[in-house]
Amino acid sequence: MEPAVTIIMLLMDGLINFSKDYLPSTRGGLMDAPLVLTVRLNPDEVDKEALNVDTLWEYPLEFYEAAEKNEMPSKLEGIMKTIKILIQETGSFRGIGYSRETADISSGIKISSYKTILSMQDKIEQQLGLARRIRAVDENDVAARVLSSHFLPDMYGNFRGFFSQEFRCTKCNTKYRRVPLSGKCFKCGNSSINLTIHKGSIIKYMDETLKISHEFRLPWYLDMRIENIINTITQTFNIDKKEEDKGLEDYQEIEA
Repeated sequence: MEPAVTIIMLLMDGLINFSKDYLPSTRGGLMDAPLVLTVRLNPDEVDKEALNVDTLWEYPLEFYEAAEKNEMPSKLEGIMKTIKILIQETGSFRGIGYSRETADISSGIKISSYKTILSMQDKIEQQLGLARRIRAVDENDVAARVLSSHFLPDMYGNFRGFFSQEFRCTKCNTKYRRVPLSGKCFKCGNSSINLTIHKGSIIKYMDETLKISHEFRLPWYLDMRIENIINTITQTFNIDKKEEDKGLEDYQEIEA
């Protein structure tokens, strides 16, 4: 396909198929929406991670020797010629190379394991199991990163949001800062007004977090953060495993 035709098709997709009426009101729904169209790519406006890709057609011996010595990647920028270095030297991002040929750039795995593995517990166990098998990977560091970048922020965020949340009408989705005194929605009269953040969203990663913290050697500060948030959640919601496991017969009066 001619480049001009491709550009026109991409432009028309943004102009014809786009409408704010189709977008959800949540912040995540706006992340990938074409709210701004530009004809000129400015590298300074691109995420910095995208500029750390190498531009070589083949890797030099120095790269493999440095990898064997566990050298810092920043020391190899001059040898590996990342996109950032290429732009600094030439003022352009043209001429980027690649080290492996392919007959079809879209060939390969059509669906990832993250999609086929359904539960989050199984996904984490698969990831940590792979980390254990790869000698070049520190499984304790992987576990610490999973907790500090995913599980803990999720629990902290939902716990904080639970006490400042709004209430939502299940029929018309009208949101209220406080439940109306009448117990009914002012807009549609529906009497079912629910929380937007529930207890389940706060504790969903709690058991898995405890399991990982017991199985791996984590930094002391991270262990303290986990202990703090777990104690805060269990005390706030009065979570007691012994109480949860009791039946009615446990509360029957014992005859003398």
